[in-house]
Parts: sequence; C-alpha cells; structure tokens
Amino acid sequence: MWKKALFVGCLILVLAVASPLPAADKAGETPINVMVLSGTTGLSLAKLLEEQPAIAPGVTFNYTVIKSPDQMSAKIIAGEADIAAVPTNQAAILYNRGIPVQLAAITNWGVMYIVGHDTTIATWADLKGKAIGITGKGSTPDLLFRYFLEANGIDPERDVQIQYYASPAELTQLVIAGKVRLATLPEPWITEALARNADLSVLLDYQKEWVRLEKRDVSYPQSALVVSSRLAKEKPAVVRAFLKAAADSSAWVVNNPSAAGRLAEKHLFISAVAATEAIPRCNLRFDEASQVQAEIEYFLVKLHSFEPQSIGGKLPDEGFYWQK
Repeated sequence: MWKKALFVGCLILVLAVASPLPAADKAGETPINVMVLSGTTGLSLAKLLEEQPAIAPGVTFNYTVIKSPDQMSAKIIAGEADIAAVPTNQAAILYNRGIPVQLAAITNWGVMYIVGHDTTIATWADLKGKAIGITGKGSTPDLLFRYFLEANGIDPERDVQIQYYASPAELTQLVIAGKVRLATLPEPWITEALARNADLSVLLDYQKEWVRLEKRDVSYPQSALVVSSRLAKEKPAVVRAFLKAAADSSAWVVNNPSAAGRLAEKHLFISAVAATEAIPRCNLRFDEASQVQAEIEYFLVKLHSFEPQSIGGKLPDEGFYWQK
C-alpha cells in the first residue's frame, strides 16, 4: 500500500499542490528549500514560517507548505526539498526506497487520542463491544490502535466494530454531529470536536498507552525533520544552524500557544483557536536524531512487526541517521 502511495505521489503535478511562502533568494546566496507538511506535523516550525530569519551565511531558506504526505513524497523524490517535516515512518519509507535523505530530528511525540460521548470508557479494555471510527487503514495510527486493543485482550476483528473514514476532517464532522459516537483522531481535530460539541470528552490517550505498554520514558516519535544527503554532506554547518533555529521555534510554539495558534492559521491550515488549545496535547519536543536514535529505532522495529511496509519493508540502516 505504501509503495502504491509513493508511486501515486510521484505522478502528482507538483505545481498544483504546494503553498509557497513569499521569499526571494538574495544575490549570490544558495537557496535551501524547506518543505513543511501542513497540520501538526509542521506546527513546531510556525515561527520560522512567519519570520523566515537569516539562519546561516551564504544561504537563503525558502519555505513551502505541502498539503498531504503523498504530495510531500513527490517533492522529496523529485529532489526539490532540501529539508522537510514529515511523519517519521514516511522518512523511513523514502530512505528504504533509495531516496537520498537522512533523519535529522524528531519534532513531536504523538498527537493521537480517542474521543467520544461515552464517559464510562476509562481503559482500553472498555472498548470491547464498541463501534469506533478511524481514518487511514493501515496507517501508523491504525496499526497502533489495533496493537493497543490486542495488548488489552481485545480482538480487533471480532470484539470491536471498526469503521474507516476518508479523512480526519470528515470523521470529525460526524463525531460533532453525533453520527459517530466514538473515534480516534489526531490534534487539532480533537480540539475542534471538543469546541463544537460540549458532550464530547477525550477518553483515551495513545501516547500514555505506548509509554505504559512499552515501559518507555517517552512516547513514540511521530514526526521528524529529514535533510537531503547532498545538503548534509556539502553543508553540515548549515544543517546544524537550521536545527538550532528549528529547536528555538519549537520551544517558542510551546511557550506561546496563542501567538503560535495565529501563525498556524496563517500558514498551516489550522484554525487559530484549535491550534492554541491543541498545542498542549501535541507533545511538541525537539530532539536531534542522534540524541534519541534508540527511541526512533524502537518505534520503527515495532511498526515493522505490525506491518513491514509501514516503514518501507525493512529497518533503515545506520546511514538513515544524520550525525553532527
């Protein structure tokens, strides 16, 4: 399925899928193209999208917001992205397909929750016999959901009724209207649903369940920054400077949710209100890959055990991880 998605992504007309931010290369400077997936994957970079600061001498950073993972894959495969914010498993898929990218940092540690009207649900075991909506069959949230059910003694095929929907936006509207009583959703859609239906509650937390089951100190590394191997080799100092700026932007977003919410609405297709309220549940924390490689590898091993193609069929080798 992932191979098909990447193939389809390559066929997309890239001129029609991006939302470029105004920028101009300065005379004599090398352009560095930064591509950010819209939504919470790019949320930690909101301050950079807005200010487009001078980060390193001799280069100009140009920012583009991309609207879907398939479109992002097409850009990266075409060699148009020097730096990109993507789901961590997408980074592994690209690398395993021979695309010259390296994982440089983790930007958030999970944004998935279960929301619903039934406040009697306090544990994952309470989901037995329930009907639940979810998006992205075979996606990382789906794989984790099924794993959590099984770990709590629930057969996903027999003990629950799983209904798949095309997108979080569609599922959120059905949850708000009460047509779906229980659903798995990412932020900021959780916040959107809570704001528009006071009878809804956040019932279960993917991130906490991962920590509990896996006995880890942190949640799973959901989103990442990748850099092109060419940039990493030719301009390592520029990569280091960008990662420092990205870390500062992430910290600013966490500490200034209202201002960050306004920037998210301007650049990332998230409403300001939803983004502001969602930020505390987005688990934004910037870690360079070399600092958390063990957690990344653990996560990828787990995904591979669920569905090998969710990371491109095999575990990435050591060359996947960018080193300072």
